[in-house]
Amino acid sequence: ITITLLAFLVVLLVGLASYTRVETAIAGNTQRQTQARQNALTALNVALGQLQKYAGPDTRVTATAEAVSSRSHYTGVWDTAAPGPDPLTWLVSGNELFDSEGAPAPLAVKPSSAVNTNNGVALVSTNTSRTANDVLARLISITATGVPGTSPTAPPPVIGRYAWWVGDQGVKAPVAVADTSASVTFAPYDSKDLRDRIRQQIALGAGAADTAGTPVFEPRDANNSALVANQKIAATNQIAFLKSASNAQLGFTTVQQNIHAWSPNNYAVLANTKLGGLRQDLSQNAGLLGGGFTAWANYNPANGGYMEDPLAAAGTGGEGTPAVATDPLRRRYVMQSPTTAGGATHSVAPVLNYFLLGFNVRTLPTASGSGSTAASVPLQVRAHWAVSLWNPYTSALVPEEKLRLDIENLPTIQIDDEESVRGNAVARVPLHSLFGDPTMSLSLPWAAGSTATGVSSWLPGRVHSWVSAEDTTGNKPAAGYASVFNSRDINGDSGAGVIVNLPSSPLVDGAHKSDVHDLTASRTLTLTLWAVRPGGDVKLATYISPAFTRFTTDTEQKFSQGTYQFAYVFRLKESLEDPLWLATAGHDVRSGALDSSAFAYQATVANPENPASFAGYVTVSAPDRLLDRREGDLSYNEDTPVFELPRSPLLSVGALQHLVLDGRRPFSIGNSWAGDAQLNAVPATELFDRFFFTGLTSGVTPVTVGGALLLPNPALKVLRNPATGTAATLDDLQGAGNPLPAKFLLQGGAFNLNSTSAAAWAAVLRGVRFPAPQAFTYLNADEATGTATDDTTAAVQTPSAQFFRFSQSAQETYKAEPGFAGGSDPSAANTHLFRQGMRTLDAAQVAALAAQITNLLKARQAASGPFRSLEEFLAPAAADAPSLLEQAIADAGINSSIAEFSSQFLTQADVMTALAPTLFSRSDTFVIRAYGEAVNPATALTEGRAWCEAVVQRVPEYLDNSQPAETAATDLNAINQAHGRRFKIVSFRWLTRTDI
Repeated sequence: ITITLLAFLVVLLVGLASYTRVETAIAGNTQRQTQARQNALTALNVALGQLQKYAGPDTRVTATAEAVSSRSHYTGVWDTAAPGPDPLTWLVSGNELFDSEGAPAPLAVKPSSAVNTNNGVALVSTNTSRTANDVLARLISITATGVPGTSPTAPPPVIGRYAWWVGDQGVKAPVAVADTSASVTFAPYDSKDLRDRIRQQIALGAGAADTAGTPVFEPRDANNSALVANQKIAATNQIAFLKSASNAQLGFTTVQQNIHAWSPNNYAVLANTKLGGLRQDLSQNAGLLGGGFTAWANYNPANGGYMEDPLAAAGTGGEGTPAVATDPLRRRYVMQSPTTAGGATHSVAPVLNYFLLGFNVRTLPTASGSGSTAASVPLQVRAHWAVSLWNPYTSALVPEEKLRLDIENLPTIQIDDEESVRGNAVARVPLHSLFGDPTMSLSLPWAAGSTATGVSSWLPGRVHSWVSAEDTTGNKPAAGYASVFNSRDINGDSGAGVIVNLPSSPLVDGAHKSDVHDLTASRTLTLTLWAVRPGGDVKLATYISPAFTRFTTDTEQKFSQGTYQFAYVFRLKESLEDPLWLATAGHDVRSGALDSSAFAYQATVANPENPASFAGYVTVSAPDRLLDRREGDLSYNEDTPVFELPRSPLLSVGALQHLVLDGRRPFSIGNSWAGDAQLNAVPATELFDRFFFTGLTSGVTPVTVGGALLLPNPALKVLRNPATGTAATLDDLQGAGNPLPAKFLLQGGAFNLNSTSAAAWAAVLRGVRFPAPQAFTYLNADEATGTATDDTTAAVQTPSAQFFRFSQSAQETYKAEPGFAGGSDPSAANTHLFRQGMRTLDAAQVAALAAQITNLLKARQAASGPFRSLEEFLAPAAADAPSLLEQAIADAGINSSIAEFSSQFLTQADVMTALAPTLFSRSDTFVIRAYGEAVNPATALTEGRAWCEAVVQRVPEYLDNSQPAETAATDLNAINQAHGRRFKIVSFRWLTRTDI
């Protein structure tokens, strides 16, 4: 028994010892693992502090190191005020330390530094990206004094190490963004048509594509929309659950292959990287850009705007009075006198594109009058004319009952009787007083709804013509000389025209020959177009003709002969004629005033004699011209719309390319030729950095979806009110006085333009697309009438990239047949290129453009660092040189064989119309990976390891939130000047080795 008892005691003691040993080992391991995790959290805090210190201020931009090193995923931070390629720091461990002098050493570890597995640790490797050691971060030792068993005189032993890396999420394409535009159901988006058009005005999330530009998956389709909705795809690895078009899950391998090109979503603070501070909302503060812009942006008839209420115009939507649906596809605009203020002009008017005014000095056709004989009768002057006016807009104009064209500076002519002595003046006739005293007025009526013409609206891009009506009374009508609407037949040398008898005319032998000459060396005509309205005439535009030289008719003509002796004929220059009116300052046809350089003679000489030598003298017809129509032809193929007017709240600064800048060429805003133009003292080149649009114009009342307001730009995320902690309200966004709603907003779907990932750029360029079940629906017009009823539509469904010149109105003018500009005849004019305001880039073109953009970005960043602002990105690279984006478009051959300046000719401004809301020169969303290890100070062995990951978001509030987010950069306290806006951790997770 004793032996048994002793054996039991021995077993018990051995068991207790073993248990104690196991418990001690477990406790030691737990302690070391806890220490490793604490070290990892230390690394995370250091990383967050470095990010706050360097990237917190508004005037900082970020980019990755691909342009300067094979270690391409290091993130650098640059000061926008400091030129040069070197950043303030690289956001990786080792740059938070101090040198031997105690000064910060933010560039101690560079992409080119010798970081390897001996002195560093992999934070992104094969299980994240399928590439070994994609990101290596320097290990930083943690030492301690007074460790038991160590000599007080020896260096402090290492008790742990840490490493960290900040990854730039903003340079990745946001490919899992939900399209919530269908939920924007408040006015004016209670119209499904307008809701659908949101998708063509702004990018609503990137479309993931491979290196060939081919779509990989579509977050908006039926396979994925439920998962993407409400941001259920919140982490990059969750993209693996989405499905391809073949309904197969993408899987982790696909995500790993694109880990540096894709993110679920990125958010950006609406801040100005050049000047600091928050961007201002032009939707609620149009006056910031002056009166011209304010007038242009105030289209809404409910607010006294110039667009006609579409439902009030039922039955007047186009030629032949087609029915207008309850959700009208088209809009009409009331003609407006020019409003010029703040560097911009707003006017809505047709444009003079052809003018002919011919004269004939003659006798009465039969002998009459006191004292006359068959051979000796009084003189009279006959005049005839042709006028063509062009609607340059993509929407219809409300036709005026009558227009009037006033002509000033007609000559005083001398009439010589060549049967006697040359130079023997029969009479000197002041035509300016004979036909108007001093203005000759032509009445241009609109035959609204007439059976003969069937015309009820001035359709987009359409030219209408008037010719002189016959009037032999010899009287000058008070309302102007009558004209025939929609006619181009000038009737050759006889017929239509008006006759005015010379007062106190000498009697002239009709058989005698005469010549006629102007007494002035050079002459220009001034033409003024008016809308004749019951409440008073409204001046629409003024035109100055080319200078005609002094003339003497070479061909003697009998006084009784009906041939016109001289004529003034000129036309608007075409888009490709020198100087190009679409590429020449001061030639914007919408400015309300065009000088002589905008017009061309109809002949090779500036001489009005011998009118038969002028092209189009008998009929106004030249099929190879853009702005020409055949007699009676109503085909849309002859319409040439070039400019757009707003028809719903503006959502993109890029849409301002359609604003008229005084003295500038068209489409200046967003293109490199804006130069030093200003709007209300704001440089036009700064608009993209200083302003944005919420769409919250007067009368727009957003709804609450998922506990937050949904704005007309559904990618704008409304935050909580920092003061109350509750969801921001409409009152918060509108405020009082000068609201800055940007303090309550983040822009979703954001992308850092300094990204050097071709795959990311290819995805972002597909931000506007129409995959099933979405579609671009347009008016399926009838070629015979040029129009159709609102419910006669066709649709385009494609995952290809779309860029809109006419982002709000392309539906009205999209249909066209290539190569036709004169009914069924092929034409060099190619008007179809001007009608179709949506340019489609296929997969190969997208890939080529993305490759050229990133190649140029790498070269730029290697030489000068990243772009510091949108202004810098859009500006010419040098004097008389294209911008980077324009160069990329050219190098990719995007516009090969396409007529320049047509809406199919892709411009930088077209790209910016889609991307302006989401394109930034910095990132505000980052991922931090941190590592910690515990080291046994006695053995120097690593006995515990831990990894963690956090997604960090910059928000509008400042680090010291005692100053509100709208505080101007110049008024910030020392803390906020140094550290800027607060970064917050929005997600956190512990990782294992298998996650790296």
